Amino acid sequence: GEEEAAFAAEVARCECEEAAETARGAALEVELEALRGERRRAESTGRELDAREVTYWDDFNDFKLALRNHVEERDGLVVNIEQTARQLERLRRTNVFNDAFHIWFDGPFGTVNGFRLGRLPSVAVEWDEINAAWGMACLLLSTMAQSPGVNLTFRTYTLQPLGSFSKVLDARGTAYELYGPVNILSSHKYDRAMVGFLSCLREFAEFATERDVENGVDPAFELPYKIDGDKIDGRKIAFPFNRYERWTAALKIMLTDLKTCLAWLSNNR
Repeated sequence: GEEEAAFAAEVARCECEEAAETARGAALEVELEALRGERRRAESTGRELDAREVTYWDDFNDFKLALRNHVEERDGLVVNIEQTARQLERLRRTNVFNDAFHIWFDGPFGTVNGFRLGRLPSVAVEWDEINAAWGMACLLLSTMAQSPGVNLTFRTYTLQPLGSFSKVLDARGTAYELYGPVNILSSHKYDRAMVGFLSCLREFAEFATERDVENGVDPAFELPYKIDGDKIDGRKIAFPFNRYERWTAALKIMLTDLKTCLAWLSNNR
């Protein structure tokens, strides 16, 4: 009887221990599953952080590129503003020349004392007006070259201001009429006269640049529109017959160059 009682007690104790171990095992399973869930969440968070980091660096690099482009654009604008301000200051510091020879603009036309230089298919400016504008421009450039402190003798051509019948002479003394009306037979002389005027204007600009360099002016004088042979800013100045837009545009920027030279002279008197 005692042995059976002891055996029964031992069996009960073992069953209690087994139940306790089973419960602990179940608890460990629950804890393990919880840890697995945390690991999965951590891995998911890690992947999300990795993706955010990649996005961050992509955005950062895009921002750096945009910032660099912005800085370059800003620097370019600053340079343009400074150049424009200097040019405006030159144009403001005018003297009696500007009172006697007022260069301005009327829509697509450059004007000298109100006389338009050029014509358009829709605006048939009379030759008397064009000739008067050329005469004024010729007289102005000639007077500027002969002004005190300049005394410039043009090398290739000579200006002969004669009002509305002005001429340009080459090195051999051949005269080319700087006035119209122009026809097919006379157009080459008219073209040569305009090229001669451009040549003299370029020589005056070169003189201004050399004078600024000698005086240590930085930046030295520079034309806003480059003159190269019979072209100004890439536009040919030859008389076009019936295709007046480019010719008129070339004459307009030529007057801009002339006005800029006048402003330089005014600034240095």
